[in-house]
Amino acid sequence: MNRPLQITYRGMDPSEAMSEHIRDQAEKLEQFFDRIVGCHVVVEQPHKHHRQGKLFHVRVDLHVPGKDISVGKEHAERQTHEDPYLAVNDAFEAARHQLQHYADGVRAHH
Repeated sequence: MNRPLQITYRGMDPSEAMSEHIRDQAEKLEQFFDRIVGCHVVVEQPHKHHRQGKLFHVRVDLHVPGKDISVGKEHAERQTHEDPYLAVNDAFEAARHQLQHYADGVRAHH
């Protein structure tokens, strides 16, 4: 990555363990596609539900040559999890799928 990984926490305290998990996921993406320019991850606890406990939402913004890939902006409620690690995993899995689609398009044009 040209730019350092950015991690933002909203509505919750930063967690070094969570940040390390996010760094691991970002490294896996970079191994999958080495032309990622930058990555910004937002981990958010939007509002506390009394019945359901804590819910977490994760957004991943990837910057690649000629395109920005964002995962987690739409359908926020469907992509909300009680387990923040599962939320991170799901967001990065969705980002990997979009990155695969982008990479296939780049390779098709070369």
